Amino acid sequence: MTTTTVAQGSAEHGRPRILTSRYAIIYLFVLPAFVLRMLYSFIPLVQTVWLSLTNRSLVNPGAFVGLQNYQFALTRDKTLINSLGYTIAYTAASTLLETVLGLGIAVLMMQRLRGRGFSNFVMLLPWVMAPLLAGVVWRVIYWEQSGLLNFMLLEAGLIDELVRWLSDPAMARVSVVVLTVWKNVSWVALIFMAALGSLSKEVLEAAAVDGANALQRFWFVTLPLLRPSIYLVLMLRGMAEVQTFEQILGLTQGGPGNATRTLALYSYQRFFVELRYGYGSAINVLLLLLTVAIGGVFAWLLYRSGTRVAR
Repeated sequence: MTTTTVAQGSAEHGRPRILTSRYAIIYLFVLPAFVLRMLYSFIPLVQTVWLSLTNRSLVNPGAFVGLQNYQFALTRDKTLINSLGYTIAYTAASTLLETVLGLGIAVLMMQRLRGRGFSNFVMLLPWVMAPLLAGVVWRVIYWEQSGLLNFMLLEAGLIDELVRWLSDPAMARVSVVVLTVWKNVSWVALIFMAALGSLSKEVLEAAAVDGANALQRFWFVTLPLLRPSIYLVLMLRGMAEVQTFEQILGLTQGGPGNATRTLALYSYQRFFVELRYGYGSAINVLLLLLTVAIGGVFAWLLYRSGTRVAR
């Protein structure tokens, strides 16, 4: 090997990998899609933030009002405060139920059962259904007079009178959570199935050799190893549930009254129904901040769990 070749090899080895021709070509191909994605995300975000600082509406070209929309929303708009409280409660209940049930379904589906492939297919059907369509279908199921759910419960003798699934505020809140869990739990189970399949069999076998029963192996071995996946599911589902819109629009439209009105639905009503663009944008920004806060908390927990595993 000549001195020139060695020098060239040393120079290429010393350069950052991103500057080598191979990686430069990869980034060059990705760059147009990345730029377009940033434009489609960044420009609407900036426009929304700017609109939130104005009082623009259909009949008002809009003037700069600073933080007045936010001040009114957080101090004087009781409907928004109620929507914020329901959004947080709905997100917490739906996310926790999806995580627990999804993990249980994943553990069951990982067993060697007959028809496992068909069961996986059926399990994923609710997840691929459009949210608005799912809301409309469940509204038919929940109908008080001729709905399928009340009919089945009456025939089974479990109830004596019709249940007001959508006209009673408390039952409507429960009904929305049931719909959400039914639709998304299969996706959570799919994530946990992948995580369970990647666990080291040697560790589980060692625990069995040490005398741990199935419950002890799951609680003291499997669950700690699944901690990063649990945080990932909580982060993704929490950020998704806090923005729930279509299925509630199809099921209850925020009713009865304001019982099931989330921030996303309230923002839609203010922006597209009442055409109060400035105030609707302010609610959207508040929803964005809430989403970022939820994602940030679980992202930090996910990072910590990954650091502990690495150690």
